Amino acid sequence: MTKVRAPLTFSLAVTTVVGRIGWKAAGSITRRAVRTVRHWSESDKHGSPTLDQAIALDRAFILAGGGYAPILESYARQLDVAMVDASGCREALADDVALISRETGDAISHCIQALQPGATPAQIYRAIAETEEADAIFPRLIGRLKALLPGNGAGREATGVNH
Repeated sequence: MTKVRAPLTFSLAVTTVVGRIGWKAAGSITRRAVRTVRHWSESDKHGSPTLDQAIALDRAFILAGGGYAPILESYARQLDVAMVDASGCREALADDVALISRETGDAISHCIQALQPGATPAQIYRAIAETEEADAIFPRLIGRLKALLPGNGAGREATGVNH
């Protein structure tokens, strides 16, 4: 059975690492039982690797050919989301939606150009840069959306509940 893992979480990051290096290697690297590593990979279980274990897992992932550090990325995105002003300003959210629409459109356009026969390395690098620019906006957008949830002030306005 495939478990659903919340986006931006450490459990998803651990799952990504283990998908590349394997359960036994992850257990060996962290000096923990495979069962413990499996618990780290499940959103419905409590617990996560220590900082040293997370660094070791990210390092192993990169050495195994991964292009980034999944646990570090997860932490950075969670921090970005947490730092967004909790007021949930609808005007700022609308601005971010417009910006992400434009940036995503640019990224898709440049990716299509990079797919064309004879695409130059410069075109491919431009597609990568545009995609990275679009990707960088999502944590802020997620934070603004979360600020609209009940319990965050603006959420009462969004749901019409004024208790």
